[in-house]
Amino acid sequence: MKWIVLEENPKADNYIAVVLSDRFKKLQVEKKAHAVFENVDDALKRARELRNIYGVKTIKLFQL
Repeated sequence: MKWIVLEENPKADNYIAVVLSDRFKKLQVEKKAHAVFENVDDALKRARELRNIYGVKTIKLFQL
């Protein structure tokens, strides 16, 4: 499993996106600014940091 945190500015969406994937090949979403983690705790920690940096209120989890 890998947790992908999109690190681009979320102005249009107004949330930080975290994508969970069990696929080993590189995903289309990974071509954007991102960070990849092996566990949820590290991924959510980074998502919370980005939430504070960009001033958004929400973190959304997506599963492929």
